[in-house]
Amino acid sequence: MDFATIIGIAFAVGAILWAMYEGTHGHLDAFYSTEGFVLVLGGSIAAVCLSMPLRSVLNVFGYLKNWVLARELPVHETIKKLVQFAEIARRDGMLSLEKVIAEQTDPFLRKGLQLAVDGCDIDMIEEALQIEIEALGERHKQGKRFFELMGKYGPGFGLTATLIGQIAMFRNLGGDSGAIGKALAIALIGTLYGCLIANVVCGPIADKLAIRSAEEKMLREMILVGIRSIQAGDNPRMVELKLQSFLSARERRALRSNTKA
Repeated sequence: MDFATIIGIAFAVGAILWAMYEGTHGHLDAFYSTEGFVLVLGGSIAAVCLSMPLRSVLNVFGYLKNWVLARELPVHETIKKLVQFAEIARRDGMLSLEKVIAEQTDPFLRKGLQLAVDGCDIDMIEEALQIEIEALGERHKQGKRFFELMGKYGPGFGLTATLIGQIAMFRNLGGDSGAIGKALAIALIGTLYGCLIANVVCGPIADKLAIRSAEEKMLREMILVGIRSIQAGDNPRMVELKLQSFLSARERRALRSNTKA
């Protein structure tokens, strides 16, 4: 579970609810409007359905799962594994890696090792793995795009709710004050819902999904570099130095500390 996401949700919801509570002296029902909620949320979802294929829309729960539950990528562990594989291959030959392939839980790493053990040309291995990396990026774009579109159209439907509420209010001028108040509430709350969808929900989700996609692509690029080096018969120390190029200075220090421990 991503604790940064949990902390962000807690702070955002807490700050908004606190402001609502203080602003209305505890009357939180003042911020609810069925008409505004249906128009803004329903309209945003409808706009996304008009913009994207149905299969992408139906994957929304998968996108949310990746947003909240995605675990930290095993970058350090992967580097250690690749260095170990380089040592085995240099000492006993590429075919000696056959017995470790089945133990790998990462299908991308398993595929790369299998291609190397099978004696495929390094250019063929790189081409096959690069296709997978690009396909991964395209799949991840769908989730990011879903929430970008929600955040894009949400404020527009909030403005629509505002206009509808104002028109209803003008029609009741000089009449029932209750109807005027209800129409004004729809106008203002619709705008509020649009702002919340864009800036509190969809925008942050889209940004985090983009970061996660970039991190996963980087991990796969790192695996590709490692397999290419192993295939070329590089010294394990050289393999390690190449792989550490993907890390920041702090991450390299942490990796060295873990290795010594």
